[in-house]
Amino acid sequence: MIRRSIALVSLGLGIMALAGCTTSGRLTDTPRTANEQLILDQSLAQTVAHARINIPAGRSVAIETFGLSPDTVPDKAYVQAGITRWLGRQGLRIPGDKQEQYLLRVMIHAFGTNSSNFFFGIPPISGGLFPISLPEMAFFKQSSQSGFTRFSIDIYERASGKYLATTPTYEGYTYAKGSTVLFFINYGSSNLNPGAP
Repeated sequence: MIRRSIALVSLGLGIMALAGCTTSGRLTDTPRTANEQLILDQSLAQTVAHARINIPAGRSVAIETFGLSPDTVPDKAYVQAGITRWLGRQGLRIPGDKQEQYLLRVMIHAFGTNSSNFFFGIPPISGGLFPISLPEMAFFKQSSQSGFTRFSIDIYERASGKYLATTPTYEGYTYAKGSTVLFFINYGSSNLNPGAP
């Protein structure tokens, strides 16, 4: 009787070990995932939230943006748009008529993401001697992605080109983490607002 029970349990465990499920699909159709876009956008929002510029409201300004890498032109345009909106909320005018009182040179020190992955478990297995696929079995798995924005602004008198001042360096940081423990227990954390999708 005990041998029969052991045999049935062993058979059941063997079938469960051989059974597998796989899913495939494209995670994104855009160059950046929605989560990555939110991480970058909110790191920029955090940066301008505590930025200050010593120009009285009502004055007119022109903006130029400079980044470290020539292949980040779309990112520079996005950062410039975010800073332009922030300056407008400070009461400054951005007429674009070449007659502005001040020229602001935005130095983008960083605008990007970092990601890391950690996995401890059995990776997915496919093929071999038998046409059987086994899914990934994670004892512990963690994926994290963070976004970072850092910039400073050089202020010049537009008509004369005279250098006036440089703002402090302002920074913003966002992150989203997801973890799996013992195959199916999932949890995550994020400082995104309203939260990671």
